[in-house]
Amino acid sequence: MGKNKKQVWIAVAVLAAAVLAALGLWLGFGRPAGSAGVKHIEVTVSVSAEEQKVHRISTDAEFLGQALTEEKIIEGEEGPYGLFITSADGVKAEESLQQWWCITKGGENVVTGADLTPIADGDRFELTLKTGY
Repeated sequence: MGKNKKQVWIAVAVLAAAVLAALGLWLGFGRPAGSAGVKHIEVTVSVSAEEQKVHRISTDAEFLGQALTEEKIIEGEEGPYGLFITSADGVKAEESLQQWWCITKGGENVVTGADLTPIADGDRFELTLKTGY
């Protein structure tokens, strides 16, 4: 094996080790933590400005995705970034129209997927059908 090939393999091994270490840190320390116990949350599903439904949920789930799935409010698919919501309140996001379900909390965008969004007692979330990527 030539010196250059050996250096490339060493660089690849070091990079792989760094990626695995970062992933381990994120899973151990950086991942959002949910809280134990019963929580009362509110979720507003908005298909349009005229079509909204408010759900008041009591749950011991630690994350939003689990609470919404248990209450049969959403359906989704597991993807590379976690749960991808495909429908809410029976309204399916149409991929051909570039529709998707946006999660906000108190009107602010949530930067985690539904299954990584921790919930606390009194939280208020919104699921809004959006068009356009």
